[in-house]
Amino acid sequence: MRVDSCRKCGMELTIKQECSICNEPIKFSCKECYFEPEEQIHSLCKLVDMNHKPLISETA
Repeated sequence: MRVDSCRKCGMELTIKQECSICNEPIKFSCKECYFEPEEQIHSLCKLVDMNHKPLISETA
């Protein structure tokens, strides 16, 4: 996943938190102006985290 620049000041965002399932970044913050964009949600990881059991057709 790419790391964008801050929408307020243009500086590069730093990773604040990673997904517990896939280890991709989900939360970022700006060290310059302390702006924090919305958390990025991974739909499939969220389902795994909630103990989603796929249908038989999804596993084939």
